[in-house]
Amino acid sequence: MNDQSANQTLCPRREIVAYLDGELAPRAEMELEMHLASCAVCTKELNDQKKILHALDFALDEAPELELPENFTKVVVANAESNVRGLRCPRERNRALMVGALLFLMVLFGLGAESSKAAEAVGGVADQLMAVGSFFMRFGHDLTVAVTVILRSLCLQFVYKSAVTAAGLGLTFVLSLLIFSRLMARSRRF
Repeated sequence: MNDQSANQTLCPRREIVAYLDGELAPRAEMELEMHLASCAVCTKELNDQKKILHALDFALDEAPELELPENFTKVVVANAESNVRGLRCPRERNRALMVGALLFLMVLFGLGAESSKAAEAVGGVADQLMAVGSFFMRFGHDLTVAVTVILRSLCLQFVYKSAVTAAGLGLTFVLSLLIFSRLMARSRRF
């Protein structure tokens, strides 16, 4: 068991794919063929990859070509423009989220043995994004607290020591009431 797990870590899985695609150099191809002669795991992997490629070729060869009408593009564009709703309702958002999650899982399962490496890479990126996001959240919080403290000390100086400031605040309140009433009147029209 230990010998087999050590052999699996040394097996050139990526070279098998390159071998099937014909992308290996002659020397690397010869080395891989010698390895395949002695490694049952890699031979099975090679045969599995060949089966998948043959199944894909068979499926793609049998797909009939569809002839599209001449005005197909115009019809699709017209329907798309007339039916543009975006993702406005929550049901559409949830559907889009589910489709995205399902596609992600399909890609993850499609990677097979390589999915652990992909998951580690995604986890590393997520950790970095979380660190950057938390930095900006903390920066925004600290900036807000600093501005609040400064404005509070400035306002305390002006509010309690000047009659002009009290008149300015009263005028601001009256103006905001007038603006609010106009906004409410406009919203009733629509």
